[in-house]
Amino acid sequence: MGWVKYLVYIASFFIPPFGFITFWVFSGRENELGDVGKYAMAVAFFGAVVYIILAALSITTFGDLWRGMDWLR
Repeated sequence: MGWVKYLVYIASFFIPPFGFITFWVFSGRENELGDVGKYAMAVAFFGAVVYIILAALSITTFGDLWRGMDWLR
């Protein structure tokens, strides 16, 4: 698969649903594609967690959606 797997990892980080779908499609394979699917899932999960943290800190474009939680203070 060569350099394409690195593109899959980068796309999985910035677009987590792409990583989840890649995992779903490739996880049942026994060759290198199975490993790519597993690592894409891990990278997608990490990207989603980073995005949620950035949204909670109001750094992302959707950070305004999190300001409704200020009533908890």
